[in-house]
Amino acid sequence: MRIDDDIFRDILACWGGNATGEQVNRVREWMEENEENRREYERLSRLYYRLGYAERWDKIDVQTGKSRLLGRLSRSGKRRMVRYVWGGIAAACVIIGVMVFPWARETPVSKLPSLNLAEVLSGSSKATLVLDDGRMIPLTADTSFRMQVEGAMVKEDLAAGLKYEVSDSLKEVLKRQPVGYNKLVVPRGGEYIMTLADGTRVWLNAETEMRYPVVFGKDTREVYVKGEAYFEVAKDASCPFIVHASGVATRVLGTSFNVMAYEGEERVEVTLVTGKVEVGNAGNKCSLVPGWQAVVDQETHRITRKEVNVAAYTSWRNGLFDFGEMTLEELVVKLSRWYDVDFVFENDNARGKRFTGAVKRNNTLEFTLHFIEKTSNVYFKVDGRTIRIYEK
Repeated sequence: MRIDDDIFRDILACWGGNATGEQVNRVREWMEENEENRREYERLSRLYYRLGYAERWDKIDVQTGKSRLLGRLSRSGKRRMVRYVWGGIAAACVIIGVMVFPWARETPVSKLPSLNLAEVLSGSSKATLVLDDGRMIPLTADTSFRMQVEGAMVKEDLAAGLKYEVSDSLKEVLKRQPVGYNKLVVPRGGEYIMTLADGTRVWLNAETEMRYPVVFGKDTREVYVKGEAYFEVAKDASCPFIVHASGVATRVLGTSFNVMAYEGEERVEVTLVTGKVEVGNAGNKCSLVPGWQAVVDQETHRITRKEVNVAAYTSWRNGLFDFGEMTLEELVVKLSRWYDVDFVFENDNARGKRFTGAVKRNNTLEFTLHFIEKTSNVYFKVDGRTIRIYEK
């Protein structure tokens, strides 16, 4: 169908989160004119949010944007769209309600006691820096400090997070001395960003810790991770960068990738964004190219490779939960870490329910659970800081 340029401009504004009240009303009225308009909007929204990570729709003109999106939709064909439409209107409602329409907050329908959940805010920037001598320094978005740590200048501020700076001349001196290690610990309900002494940037997700040297040695750069972290490794052909996580070593020279290795989970996942990495454990090795993921079974130590939608595994660092075909059991594990609450299934049938959508991480827990309820046959009850899950 043909979409008027003015309406499409308003739709783009809604997607971008910068629509005026007048634009929101125009889009809503257009959708309510007939069922065909609403179905077309839902189809475009699904495609936009599944492909939107690779596009900058706010930087292109309306006509080009419309042609590009409709062209993608046309080329997708029915077989590809089945993957986006598996949940029909339910999946679309999650995407539309959570990410697009500000008026969705006005009409929540839920069995949840709103007073309790409204107080459970999303996670925030916070961590604890543990120095080699055992001293602990709390870090939040409001803190700022500078200090010398074993010859390195360590500073922390809102924009850059934690950052280690060492002059080239001092690096050579420190490399000949015993290496001192620091540890950054991010709790449940937190996230943090830091820059290592070699310039490598690391994003740490909730319930994650990383142990690392103040200054790297001359032969290798090695860090140790429990949890989930995203790396943008500074290039140094003479000094490989190695991430150790639950017995799995990921070796790189300069690249960006995501490592998920939470304690107690059955697998370790390494997802490559750019460059090339080698993943190995217990004598097994495999190499990855961008867009591929290595999955290591913690019990058998077997490594398997698969091609994945990278955005689904890295969008957390950009403030999103992307859950494509994710089971409710997997989904609530992520919510548990981010909101620092516990979930309990009162009916095992609910564990395998699958969801597709993209949710902003800065929504309250109340808002996120409302939409899961509205688009599924499960509901939640609050019991202290435990959320119990029931089948309707």
